Amino acid sequence: MPREDVVAETAATTSPAEFDRLDSRVAFGRALGRIAESDPQVMAVISDYGRRLSLDALRSRLPGSVVQCGIAEQNQVEVASALANEGFHVFAPSYAPFITARVLDQARVNLGMMGSPVVLVGLGAGFNAGILGPSHMALEDLACMRSIPGLTVVTPATNTELACALAELAHGPRPAYVRITQAPADDPALPAGDFRLGRCRVLADDAPGTEADVAVATCGSIASRALAAAGLLRERGLSCRVVSVGTVKPLDRRVVELLASARLAVTVEEHSVVGGLGGLLAEALLGRSGAPRLLRLGAPDRYLEADEQGRLLERAGLTPEGMADAVLALLG
Repeated sequence: MPREDVVAETAATTSPAEFDRLDSRVAFGRALGRIAESDPQVMAVISDYGRRLSLDALRSRLPGSVVQCGIAEQNQVEVASALANEGFHVFAPSYAPFITARVLDQARVNLGMMGSPVVLVGLGAGFNAGILGPSHMALEDLACMRSIPGLTVVTPATNTELACALAELAHGPRPAYVRITQAPADDPALPAGDFRLGRCRVLADDAPGTEADVAVATCGSIASRALAAAGLLRERGLSCRVVSVGTVKPLDRRVVELLASARLAVTVEEHSVVGGLGGLLAEALLGRSGAPRLLRLGAPDRYLEADEQGRLLERAGLTPEGMADAVLALLG
């Protein structure tokens, strides 16, 4: 099934806005079920957590396509790799910290060195599972995964973008990590737009083709808050552009150009300020002459005690008001 059809059919029973508001675990299962209609090789290798992923449609269309490994994420990656090496299109989902940090050696050997075309799927990334404590907060996963050579790292901002990414990865299997974050229910929705692996998406630009006062690069569902923060800065007379980075690796070089042509570059992510999107773009801007100052906004470089996602984001300064205040303080 072509990518566009997968997205359309996945959201067929709801409006696009309603589909984006679904729990991302449900959206993941629906997307795989639709992909299975035309791809008999698609499989999900799960580690206990799979019972929450709405995989009934996949199971009914392709009996035997869901392999349960129990609470054993390291074995999960080994099994997924073996199946992918035999030609199956394999997705391996679990809590984001468990399918990245816990299995880092298996990921670097099987996906990095051997090139097994497994798609690791990190659910509940960022602060989404923060009520369970720092062990369940995935705030280092981008740093871990982008350091593995040959691994595609995808950070969809909405469920619709997630469905697009899964369809592209099923059609063109490769070693990959898909990071799924879920915005709090009261966050503003993102405007609809086209999603392609390897391409950024400009959400707003007050100064196209010229220097903006502030250029913001963001990834994942927090893009809606970054866009709202740009609106607050606009009210203070600052021109802003906001870029959603749907693929962290390989990075669309257009992101660097869009940030470089601004007085201040800002990165916003529901990830540690160390090693994530901010670190990546700092590396990319470092070699440019006349590069702008860079403000990295994200989770602090320490472990936070358990709390609900909204309060953790607030404590990290990752509200629209907190982001705008940080920018204004730096610009004076």
